Amino acid sequence: MGLEKILVVNDDAADIIAMQARLPDGIVVIGASQFQARCMDDYTFDLIVLDNDANNREDSKGKETLIKIREKNREVPVIYTSFQPGWVPAEVYQTRGVEVVRTDQALDRIAGKFGVALKDVPEIGGKPKEPQLSLVISYNPIDGYDAGFIRGNGNGDVLVMCFETYAECLAKQVVKGHVDQIYRNFDWKNDRDMIRNVFIYDGINGGQEPGRAAAVLGHDIRMVVNMLACCCDWERKQRNANSTYVNLYEVGCGGREEMGAIVDTILGIKRADTERFLPMPAAKVIQPAERFQM
Repeated sequence: MGLEKILVVNDDAADIIAMQARLPDGIVVIGASQFQARCMDDYTFDLIVLDNDANNREDSKGKETLIKIREKNREVPVIYTSFQPGWVPAEVYQTRGVEVVRTDQALDRIAGKFGVALKDVPEIGGKPKEPQLSLVISYNPIDGYDAGFIRGNGNGDVLVMCFETYAECLAKQVVKGHVDQIYRNFDWKNDRDMIRNVFIYDGINGGQEPGRAAAVLGHDIRMVVNMLACCCDWERKQRNANSTYVNLYEVGCGGREEMGAIVDTILGIKRADTERFLPMPAAKVIQPAERFQM
C-alpha cells in the first residue's frame, strides 16, 4: 500500500507543521483542526493521523472525531496519537483499523509501516534557549523552604509548591489546589518550553491525585516527570509510572527531606548541619528533563 495523501488532525498547528516538515515532498499532507475534521464529508486518504487532543485537563477531542470518521469511512487506517497513550479512551483502542502511538514516535511508525524515508529534523537558527524553571510539588512541607518562587543561578529557578504542615486528610485537596494554581498562571502552548524539570511527591494520603498531576503536567509540557514516592502502595505507583511515562524514585514517608535535597541541588546549596538523602543522581536533578519531540 502506497502513501500519497495524509490527513493530520490536531488542534496544535505547530504539530502539523512539524510532521509535514519531515515527510517526503511527494506526500500530500492536509492539516485540520478537530472541528474542521468533524465537518468533512470525505475521508478518502491513505492514512489519517488523529491526535487525542486532551490538553489543559480537557476531555479527549480525538475520540469524538474518530466516531465521525468511522461513520463515513470504516476502512481508512488511523494512527491515533497522544503523548500519554494511557489516557486514550478504551473505545479508541477497540476501534477497528486504529493504532495508538505515542506522538513523538508517530513519524517513525509511519516510516516503518509504509516504507517511506523521513527527512532529517530541520535545523533551527541559533541555539535553543535552555529551559529555566523547575517545579517542585508536595502536599507536605519541604525541608528548608517555604512555598514560592526562588531565583537560582546556573541551574535555573525553582517554584516550590508545598503545604505548611503534613496535609494528611487534606492531601488530595492540596494537590488539586497546586495543579489549579499552575494552570491559572501558565499557558502551556506558549510557556511549556520554559519548564526545566518537574518533581512531585506521591505518598499514601494523596491517593491518585499526585499521579494525575504527573500525567497532566507531563502531557501538556511534553516531558518526563519525576515522581518521588514512598513505599506505601508501591505497586499502584509503579503501574502509574509505567502508564504515564514518569521517572519513579523511592523516598521516605512524607518526602520532606528528599524534596528539600532536590531544591538544594538545583540551587547549589550545601548544608553544613546535615547530609540529606538525594533519591536520584544529582545530574538528573540539574539537567533538563527528557522531552517528547515530533
